[in-house]
Amino acid sequence: MKNFWELEEHKLGETTFTHFADGTAHKNRMQGNDFAQSLMYARGVTCFSCHDVHGTGNNADLIKPAKQLCLTCHGPNSPNGPHAASLEAHTHHRAESTGSECISCHMPKIEQTIADVNVRSHTFKFITAALTDEFKIPNPCISCHAEKNTAWVRETMRGWQGVSPWRVN
Repeated sequence: MKNFWELEEHKLGETTFTHFADGTAHKNRMQGNDFAQSLMYARGVTCFSCHDVHGTGNNADLIKPAKQLCLTCHGPNSPNGPHAASLEAHTHHRAESTGSECISCHMPKIEQTIADVNVRSHTFKFITAALTDEFKIPNPCISCHAEKNTAWVRETMRGWQGVSPWRVN
């Protein structure tokens, strides 16, 4: 009997029942795998940095509403990012819109539970159009802009100031 937790095994390049081909999870209850491999985890963030196991009035038992929680450590021009003067400059969406919520882009609901109910990814990575095209990982931009495609994502982001070229690919 094991008395420790191990990552679920997967083979890079293959989409399986539990993983996308890039190794990130696409099933519920796999957030631990993604989180344990994330930069947040490597920098000392724990589950309890964001969640309260005793419950809260916030969605997913977060210690603060998601809109406030991420900005505790990741406010505009923060050393932790985003490296932009304002939330609008980083997201290219109005401040109070869904497009400016950190979790919309960095924690999209792409991990399948039952039927069409999905839970949030815990990689905290932005899913580029290239990742969507190559590995069939759902793109957060297209999740909201359902009538668009990855070519639109690339073209739109090319016009954004201060966006890393790898995000546009």
